[in-house]
Amino acid sequence: MNEVPEDYVCEHGMPKPWVTCFDCMMLPPDEQPTPPKPKPAPKATPARRSSKASGSARRASANREKAPSTRLPRAVTDATPPLFGEYDLCYEVPDEHVDFHIRGTESGWLAISRFPTHLRPGGWVYLQVDRDVVAKARVKGIGFRERRWAQEPASTAADMGAGPTLEVDGNTWERMLVDLGPDGDRVVKGYRYLTAGEDGELAVVDPAGIGE
Repeated sequence: MNEVPEDYVCEHGMPKPWVTCFDCMMLPPDEQPTPPKPKPAPKATPARRSSKASGSARRASANREKAPSTRLPRAVTDATPPLFGEYDLCYEVPDEHVDFHIRGTESGWLAISRFPTHLRPGGWVYLQVDRDVVAKARVKGIGFRERRWAQEPASTAADMGAGPTLEVDGNTWERMLVDLGPDGDRVVKGYRYLTAGEDGELAVVDPAGIGE
């Protein structure tokens, strides 16, 4: 076989003699110009994922998996999510209901409808009347009760039905009186949160700073 390059021009002056030159085609088979076989196109190599990007994706996935749950229980068999915040919480009540919260038979819980995202484990819950803090108790965690009654005089108390609760240590209720000032009057979207200084002075946490 007489293999020639692709740009070969035969002695008869015809390019690509294996197609256009009759004289070349009449030569013995082993003398006929034969074009080289085309080389197969290289296979595309799939782009390798950057190990840095892969690591970032794994870390992001791990962070999503580690994000604490804020799903409140809807049945007594549901898991109760742990608290994970940094602050204490205000729970607003009418003045005439304070005694029923701290001395009544249901003094170990407070009804809630949303998760207290910024309440710290083992923190305090403060009862707030108008802009004053009037009592506090130690928080135990999130709970669920099959029966919840409005903590108010029996003549007006209503059955609130089953639902999530903020469980407190009913033996730790103590009276106090602290004026929160104008910040105690500010309307908040969720809960009002507090911090206590070393001297015990209470301060309202800025809602904008914690995304409330």
